Amino acid sequence: MILLAALAVSVLALAPARAESPVVVELFTSEGCSSCPPADQYLLDLRERDDVIALAFHVDYWDYLGWKDRFATHEYTNRQRAYARAMGSPMIYTPQLVVDGNAHVVGSDKGSVDDAIAQASARPPMLDIGLIWTEKRSLTVSIPAADYDGDATIWFVRYVLDAGSEVTSGENAGKHLVHGNVVDQLTAIGMWDGQAMDITLPWEAIVDNNGEHGFGCAIIVQPEGLGPILGAREITYEVTDAATW
Repeated sequence: MILLAALAVSVLALAPARAESPVVVELFTSEGCSSCPPADQYLLDLRERDDVIALAFHVDYWDYLGWKDRFATHEYTNRQRAYARAMGSPMIYTPQLVVDGNAHVVGSDKGSVDDAIAQASARPPMLDIGLIWTEKRSLTVSIPAADYDGDATIWFVRYVLDAGSEVTSGENAGKHLVHGNVVDQLTAIGMWDGQAMDITLPWEAIVDNNGEHGFGCAIIVQPEGLGPILGAREITYEVTDAATW
């Protein structure tokens, strides 16, 4: 992980990456699901690990139960369905945790989650993605060449570091739900075919200045149609009252 702090001067201080080969965990969750809060809480623990990129994708198929999840989109539901097809799974469910695009477990089952992460950590990724901030306050994503046959999607994922809701109806009525690393943007920014390539993202495409607690983003490369993640890197940045961009 790279930590980017926004200070009261227009200087951005970068910290070294915490892990060069992080495991990506994607929690498919919903505020309308009574089984999801324990998984949401465990994701808060997982995001503190140096070797994990933790992402929460809120899905919309439980909205009919009486509570509309304000973080949910049909796009994230479709991502979960694409994983089910890629892994040959006959169903989708919440809380489902997809580990490195290659396996899935119940997100609240800590033992199974930890085992899946350990197994993924034992498999080195194909790509060591480089992230470099330029003097023009843009982010250059560098993907090296590798022996790869096919096309892979390069995903830009932005997420809110901390969020919460007071739920007044549905299965979680009366609860205050706390979330971390809630995805609010998922964009395919290019395709990779095994050749070395760079993509430059302007600052305006990365930062959302409406955030109260800060944001983060991840770059994920995985086969077209989803599947095992080939490489990933993460950045987080905090927004302060005195920040100037």
